[in-house]
Amino acid sequence: MYPILSALIAGIIGGAVFTLLHLPLSWLLGSMVSVFLINKWTKLELAWPSYFRDIGLVIVGYTIGQSFSKQTMIEIFTQLPSMLATTVTIIVFSMILAYFTSHMTGIGLPSTITGSIPGGLSQMVALGEEMRNIDLTVVTILQVIRLLSVIFVVPFLVFSPLLAGERAGTGTAAQSFELPVIQWGFVLFFTIAVAAGILAKKIHLPTPALLGPILMIGSFMVAEWPVPHMPGLLIILAQLSLGIYFSFMMNFSSSGSMGKFIIWSLFTSLCLFLCCAGLSVLLSRWHDISFLTAFISLAPGGMAEMALVGQAVDADLSIITGYHLFRILFILFVIPVILKGLFKLTIFQKGKHH
Repeated sequence: MYPILSALIAGIIGGAVFTLLHLPLSWLLGSMVSVFLINKWTKLELAWPSYFRDIGLVIVGYTIGQSFSKQTMIEIFTQLPSMLATTVTIIVFSMILAYFTSHMTGIGLPSTITGSIPGGLSQMVALGEEMRNIDLTVVTILQVIRLLSVIFVVPFLVFSPLLAGERAGTGTAAQSFELPVIQWGFVLFFTIAVAAGILAKKIHLPTPALLGPILMIGSFMVAEWPVPHMPGLLIILAQLSLGIYFSFMMNFSSSGSMGKFIIWSLFTSLCLFLCCAGLSVLLSRWHDISFLTAFISLAPGGMAEMALVGQAVDADLSIITGYHLFRILFILFVIPVILKGLFKLTIFQKGKHH
């Protein structure tokens, strides 16, 4: 219990400092940085159970679900062709980057491809476990570096003068420490959201703690049921929980022969950012959506993190969720079949593992 409490206190301190400095997603990034530094430079024992992360994902999923309506569902359906086109483009570009990573570092091409495709850390590691000749350390490092790069770079980029993002009301509310008044209607719907997350896990949906509440609360919104709003304090707790959890992902070794590989991974992450930014310009012109919404929709990060960014700048959460959800499902069901076929070719048998 003491390591968990220590991690929570460290996260709160980091979040408070980032809030005072008026940095974007202060409670997520602040807690992430502070817990990582304490883990790295002190002997203090810290811990953060995965079920705390799941609670944070349920809160984010509830918030995303509230952004749905009949109109947004129609709009998402009409954008399915662009979802497919942008998803395929991002995956193909990721595979090209993986080829150069393999060529420059000598690491096996199957490992770099599996690690480079932006399909979520847990999903791609699980996919790597199912395949032969995959170095899971390589897959994990590539996925973690890209995810952490997105978590840090996208919020600062979105709020920079370049994109001129402004904090929305929900983002400001998330900075408030006011205790929420208990509304039994909210307690009921939040309990339903938790149950939906548990059910989603039992039927093996991807990222169940997030996707279950999205589908359940989103269904209520489409049916025009009055769903109570998520209190700002709980959004802070969700950011804290996810930030602390992500900090433990940063504890990989960067020594020895992996140093060059990690530097190259950072470079390829930057290249993928630029690709997504270019696609965002095209997407915003293809459909009547803002560049911010398009950019966050295509950013190669997790759905939960990008939803928090979108919420902070009042972007269209339903569109953002639609694109990320489409990419997750495409990678989950289509990519494994494609990769298993590709990895049988001679070119993919070359390369060595570190």
